[in-house]
Amino acid sequence: MAAKTGTWLIAVGSLIAFVGLCFMPAAFGPDTDRTMLCAGAVLFSTGLLLIAGALYIKARSLGGAPAANSPAPGKRPRKANCDRCGKDEPVIQCRVHQIHLCGDCLTEHYDFRSCAYVPSTRRGAAKPAAYSQASSA
Repeated sequence: MAAKTGTWLIAVGSLIAFVGLCFMPAAFGPDTDRTMLCAGAVLFSTGLLLIAGALYIKARSLGGAPAANSPAPGKRPRKANCDRCGKDEPVIQCRVHQIHLCGDCLTEHYDFRSCAYVPSTRRGAAKPAAYSQASSA
């Protein structure tokens, strides 16, 4: 329905814009009249505005339903777990051994001579908004 309405609005807008352009020769003729020029400009811009609105309506009708951001009901997001114990969320990554560690496992794994640690990039599915909010404060 919206696509058909958009097509009709494009046709009406084109007709109004054409009528506005027809005012222009009368405005620039031998008897220059400012009101004819203003009327032509108003009609032309109104026609273009109708055309733009119609294109917007047609584009919205083509979009359909927005895609859901949540995963499918059968597929739950995998919770990020420590690679060593598998219980807690990882807070740090050992770059030498390429493992993500929670706070408890870090105390057992810690070796300042050979390991290089960086903050873990793996986060739980429900917590990224809280982390971004806390870091911006």
